[in-house]
Amino acid sequence: MKRLPAWGAVEITVESLSAHRAAEKLARAGICVLSAENPRKNVVVLRVAARDRKKTFAILRGTCYNIKNVRNRGLARVREVASRAAGLVVGAALFAAIVFSAESRILRVEIVGSGAYYEAEIRAILAEEGIFSFAPLGCETGSATARILSLPRVEFCSFKRQGGILTVEVECAEELSPRPAEPLLAPCDGVLEELVVLRGTPLAEVGSEVHAGQQLVVFAESGGSGRRGYVIARATVAAPVSKEYALQREEASLQASLDFPELSDVRMTQTEKGWLVEGVARYIAACGLE
Repeated sequence: MKRLPAWGAVEITVESLSAHRAAEKLARAGICVLSAENPRKNVVVLRVAARDRKKTFAILRGTCYNIKNVRNRGLARVREVASRAAGLVVGAALFAAIVFSAESRILRVEIVGSGAYYEAEIRAILAEEGIFSFAPLGCETGSATARILSLPRVEFCSFKRQGGILTVEVECAEELSPRPAEPLLAPCDGVLEELVVLRGTPLAEVGSEVHAGQQLVVFAESGGSGRRGYVIARATVAAPVSKEYALQREEASLQASLDFPELSDVRMTQTEKGWLVEGVARYIAACGLE
């Protein structure tokens, strides 16, 4: 057997009634046959240089020899294995890149919950906040959450990320009828200690004196169209209170804390009937911020 060439060899199994003459035919065509074996009748195994592979196939097929098997040997085999491995490595790298990209990007946005009928408005908000298909999965959602919560009757909003799917759950209050267009009124006489207005026009300032039933916040007009909306606001009014109780000191103090909300600056004076309790109570009025 001749030594394998540096570029490797190809082992070809040929079957034919004249298989033993295959080596001779190749030699006459100028192809160097490295070895020839006759494992059984009408079968011969030939080895030729890898560089002669195509020419060898052309000669054998053109003279009715049946090629049953082909194997690379030496360096040719190494190149074949390396080529397959490279394909696997490239394929694995591409697969990993696709998986990583899918897991780090938003592939789909789903709107679920009782507030799903706001889907068009919610998707518009998300798009304006940069939350859409193929956007980074870890994008900030705080601003979008606040805007969704500002939609009428929406009381809950959450974002859940899983496997490239961003699920936005939106829940609405069970209120079916429109919110009545009512102003926020002062609950009692006293000093306006706190005023929180999310929607509406305030008519009083913190620190000013107000009277029971006075309008603190009125309807907000929508876009100058003349249509009136509804108020979302809360007010705290501090008012001085006093009441005499025909009770023991501890009992009078406890009863006063039950009668007056958030009682502070408490002063107690003993009387003929029991105890006089004085202090400052804080009354809360709210529209849409209960």
